[in-house]
Order: sequence, then structure tokens, then C-alpha cells
Amino acid sequence: MNSTCPRCGMQTSPGRLSLCPICVLENEDEPVLIAGTLELHEELGRGGMGTVFKARHLRLNRFVAVKFLPENLAQQQEFQTRFEREARALALLNHPNIVTVYDFGREGDQSYLVMEYVEGGSLAKLIPMPLDRALELALQICDALSYAHRQGVIHRDIKPENILIDSAGRVKVGDFGLARMMRPEARGWTVTTPDVAVGTPHFMAPEALAGAAPDPRMDVYSLGVLFYELIMGTLPLGAFTPPPHSVERCIRKALAPDPALRYSSVDDFRHDLSNAMRPSGAGAAAEPAPSDELAPDEKIWLSAVALLQSISTAVAIWAFLECITPKEILRQNYRPMEDPWVQKLPNGNYYSPARFEMWPTVATLMTFVLAISAYGLLRRHWRLSGLECARPDQAVRESEWVLRVGAVAIVLCTVRMILSRLGFDWARTHIPILGAAVEISALFFVWISILQSWRASRALIKERRIWLGLSFALVPPVIEFLKLTADPVAMSLASVALVGVICMRRR
Repeated sequence: MNSTCPRCGMQTSPGRLSLCPICVLENEDEPVLIAGTLELHEELGRGGMGTVFKARHLRLNRFVAVKFLPENLAQQQEFQTRFEREARALALLNHPNIVTVYDFGREGDQSYLVMEYVEGGSLAKLIPMPLDRALELALQICDALSYAHRQGVIHRDIKPENILIDSAGRVKVGDFGLARMMRPEARGWTVTTPDVAVGTPHFMAPEALAGAAPDPRMDVYSLGVLFYELIMGTLPLGAFTPPPHSVERCIRKALAPDPALRYSSVDDFRHDLSNAMRPSGAGAAAEPAPSDELAPDEKIWLSAVALLQSISTAVAIWAFLECITPKEILRQNYRPMEDPWVQKLPNGNYYSPARFEMWPTVATLMTFVLAISAYGLLRRHWRLSGLECARPDQAVRESEWVLRVGAVAIVLCTVRMILSRLGFDWARTHIPILGAAVEISALFFVWISILQSWRASRALIKERRIWLGLSFALVPPVIEFLKLTADPVAMSLASVALVGVICMRRR
């Protein structure tokens, strides 16, 4: 059933304001009065969750924003009861970066909220912006959401249009129309709608789209999308363009599809964003700082995978040496397919300079499978957690350890040779034990550096310290290997000379 506007005669729905929307906007001589205290002025905006008007609060003598909620919801009695309770909860959100809710009421069958009027515009008008300004605003939004989460309120609709910037340039988070209460008695309801997946799809976390229970990590995801759009001017869709490396890890972790891999709270996100800013000098403005350092628990997983890769490499080297070590094979143990390069000895046995060793080869394949699987799982975890930070022009810090360990290997090899020449027999037996530990350490740090290079999308050819350190580490085993076919002293001198040439070329 329709009613008629007393001013213009337009047919309107029953229960609406005493005047139709056209009269509210066009009537300048007689402003529309709501509840005896709210004098409506121009419309500020409208959307699926209602219409917002600028109004003057006559008793407070200040401008406010009045949001009229959708009629189809306001006419539901159960909704009205919940709305009044939760509007009171929102009115308790007292934070400098949150739009204040002053009051709520009804005009006929239509409910409305009275909120702080922010003199300024939405964040959407400022996109894109410099990184330092985006960081400044993002930290303020984090403060507002952290406060709301502590009060048990999840916003669920963080996007540029719902972030206002006042005349002083400060953030004001508004439009809690889709907010969810985490209190048990409010479970399943928002401030304005029953339990349905509502919001702006591109800014909604995957679990929010699926209708999951309210969780602070939903706002973390939306804030990650918002922050990316602030600095890049586009949404992070598909294989999106990497943001500046100083904040890339923060954004990718905030955008992790799996909530378990995302920041557990807005405070954690804010902490990492804060670390992405550092003073460039006394009194200087903040500038982005690299934030690609792995957390301690992440370093443990990186070390575990690097250790597995090192073991796999060591097993492969052992299998290779087993295959090329000269060996006399008994007549009954000779297998033509396994021992193709053999010479028959006068005693009926066989001499094999090289052969196919089955079990060492099988062990190599098994460790290869484990190492490749662990690497694949680690890369997948990095990708989903936002830990893959593209920085191809930045050197890998861990490669310095490869160079150091390689230098230690050279020193031990030299000390052993000198002491052996001086007649210290213990040097021949004890130093190689220490040298083996050094070689394994070098292998471990090589793999750490390689994994970090892959995580940073940095070409290994640019990591000269890895190759130089690896060259140092290979000198002792190469000398031992060449003892089988050449004079060891000559080979040692040749190896040292070769390393010296490499060092000169690197410089």
C-alpha cells in the first residue's frame, strides 16, 4: 500500500519519512525535521546499506551525518531489536580514527543512525599515493581496527570508500553497517543484515565470501587489499605486480588465502608495517626499510629444508665416489649390467675402475625425492604466506657465510699440508675430520643461500660470494681426488693458483 507525499503528491512507500526524497533534496525554504532535532540537508551518498544525509543537530548545534537504513530490514521486528542493541555497542566505540555514532532512532518504520560528520572526502579520491603517506594512513587504520576488535567488533567492509580523511588529514574509519559482533549472543547477525556473505567481493577474505564466522583476520585481508591499492593504484588480482619490496612481505602475508597463514591480528600487521619505516637521519622523514627478514620459526623451516638438500647432495657425492672407486670384484659377484667396464684378472676375478652401484644410486634417488618435495612445500608455504619478496638487485646476506666457510677450508688445507711436511703425522688423520665438518657446513650455507636467492627471485649468477666460497671449499677435496692421478704438491699449488686467479677476476 502506498501513501502520498503532502508536498508534491508523489506516491511513496508507507512508513517512510513525512516527505519523499525529492522534497528532502529540493526543499530549501523548509528543511525537513527528524525527531524534532535533526534538520536534514543534502544527500552525501547512498548504497546497498542505506542513504546518508548531512544534517544539523539543533540541540548540539553541529553538523552530523544521518544514515537511513534499508526499509526491508528496518520493518523486521527481530532485526529492530538486534539493531538497537548493537547500535548501542557501536556508540561505545570511542577512538580518534573511528567515526563516532551519537544516536539512533526511528522515523515511522525507518531506522536511522546519527554519526559524526567528517569534513573531507573518502580515501578513494586520493588513490594512488606515495608509499610513505600510504604507510602513515595504513597505521592509523590499523589503530582503529585494533581498537574495534578489542571491543568485539569486526568491520568486514574495509575499502577506500569507507575510509574518510578529515580536513586535518587524519583517518576516520566509517560505515560499520556490515560489522559483526563477536559476542556469543550476537553470533550470526551483523548490525544491518542476517548471516549472509555481504560486502565488496574484491576486498573480502575468501572465508568471508564462504560465510565463515567473524574473525579479525578478515579485516586484515581487506586492509592488505586496501594498502596495495593505495600504493599501486590497482587491486591485487591474479598474478599482480609486486609492490615495493620494503612492504611486499607484509602485503603478501596479509593477503594469504588461508587464514592460518595470515597475520593473526591487526596488531601483528601494524608491527610489520612499522618495521617497514625507519628514520633516514636525525629529524628526517621516515622512509621505507627492507622487511624481508624471515621470522625465527620460518628460519627453522628454511634451515631444515637446506639441511635436507645438503644431505641429498652429500649422498649423491658419496654414490658418485662409490661408482668411480677402483675395485676388485670376485668372480661370483660379477654382474655384466652393473659392471660394464671391467678387466679380467689372472686369478679369475675382475678389476672395475668404474661401475653402476645400485644401492648408493637408489639412496641418491630417494634423498632427491625427499629434497625436491620439501623444497616444493617450502616454496608453496612462502607463496601462500606472502614470504616471497622479489628483490633481484639486493645481495643475499647468507652468501657471506659461504665465503667465510670456504676460506676456513682453504686455511685448514694449507695448515695440514705444512704440518704434514714438517713430520706431524697427526695432521694427516685429525685435520681431515675437522675439514669434513667444514665441507658439510659449506654445503649447508650454499643451500641456504640458494633457497634465499630463489625466494628473492635473484639470479644465482649475481651471487659471486656463493661461487667464490664454493670454489674455496672445493679445493681440499679436489686435491685429494687428484692425488690418485697426479703429484699432490703440484696439484695443490695449481689449485691455489687457480683460486687466486678467480679472486683477482672477481675483484
